[in-house]
Amino acid sequence: MSCLIVAGGGKFGKKALEFGIKNNYKIILIDNDPNCICASDADYKFDNLNDFYSRINDVKAGKIVFLISDVSIITDLFLKLNPEYIIPVIPIHLLAYIISDFLKQKKALNLISDSKSAFNFIEKANSKLILSYNLDQGVVYLSYCKIDEICPDNCVGPEKYCPNFKREKPVTITKYLQNYYQLTNHFRFIEDKSLTVIIIGESYQLMGGLGGLKGSEIYNSLKKLENILDTFSNRKYTLIIATTCNCHGVINFYKQSP
Repeated sequence: MSCLIVAGGGKFGKKALEFGIKNNYKIILIDNDPNCICASDADYKFDNLNDFYSRINDVKAGKIVFLISDVSIITDLFLKLNPEYIIPVIPIHLLAYIISDFLKQKKALNLISDSKSAFNFIEKANSKLILSYNLDQGVVYLSYCKIDEICPDNCVGPEKYCPNFKREKPVTITKYLQNYYQLTNHFRFIEDKSLTVIIIGESYQLMGGLGGLKGSEIYNSLKKLENILDTFSNRKYTLIIATTCNCHGVINFYKQSP
């Protein structure tokens, strides 16, 4: 039975639930607010992870399980449930969180923001695609939108042309970053004097205004990362994690903690 993880129980979480029910997924909703917008839609509610795991196999397709928790459980949840999609509808870069948390669990690697790598990217990248950035946090936002523009809630993110803002889009943000970092898929490992790992997670259009990350692609990236972890010992490394779609993207730049 296909499983769907929805991180966030707000307005767009509601849309994610609609997608899950329509496509007959077993839906796992996570939010730390027991009274979030989506709470009343749940068929089951748990505030204890062990209780949740003991009952999850009994849940039928098309049902919603509300797990009252913050995002700290997401990596464990992902690895145990093997979801077809993760739908992030919370204001954090969820893929970056999952990967950094995975590294902490597997190798006790603690990452810190890499403002120098973020700055180098900003200097070299197409300035028309840079929406904003925070060098202290090592994060860069890309978009075909301008800073004062808001996409409609039901936008389907078409390629090549934006009908909302009457704007040409010669290349998707996903493809732009893949070309920039010379990726043929979602993962690249560069071993030189220092190590560089680049992971680009694509957010796929599930319905108007809603995108999701494929669980299989996240899992493959984690396995590839796990296979090279031994090379990280006593080496300098940079980790670049991006989530992108046709129109937007967010990139986190990390390096090893001293």
